[in-house]
Amino acid sequence: MDTRHHHVSIPLFLLLAGALACSSATQPRANVTLLVTNTTCTPGPCTPLRIRAFPGMDVQPRTPGGLWSLDVGTVTTASACLTLPSTAGFYVIAAATNDTTTFTWTNADPMALGALGPTESALQASPDTREFVAAGAQGWSVALPGGATLAPADACTP
Repeated sequence: MDTRHHHVSIPLFLLLAGALACSSATQPRANVTLLVTNTTCTPGPCTPLRIRAFPGMDVQPRTPGGLWSLDVGTVTTASACLTLPSTAGFYVIAAATNDTTTFTWTNADPMALGALGPTESALQASPDTREFVAAGAQGWSVALPGGATLAPADACTP
């Protein structure tokens, strides 16, 4: 057995594994769109829906106010094209010490989507969809409320 071969290939393998572990398969992307079909319009009339984005559970702080979510936009017709946020920060400030913890999210990280009716509070919001990485496609489509299935789609025009 040629030991020189093993001495060269093991460090090369470790170098490649280390490089892959440190790189992201997806980078944040600007102007990712979401085509939302408002399922309340069938049979009608349409109920306005406030679409919320929920950063993945790995960046969700444990706060008494419920899940951290971002306002994506409101759908008042049978469908609408919205732009998903590309980055967001959530700040938790300790009342006694003023220490601040920052939770940062980009659209290269997992997120889920949910819909609120016109009178529901954002504190009542919860995701309707599975988690997905928005930056994985230029556009997405989903039927809300109740549509757990997201699909990559062509970009739409907001």
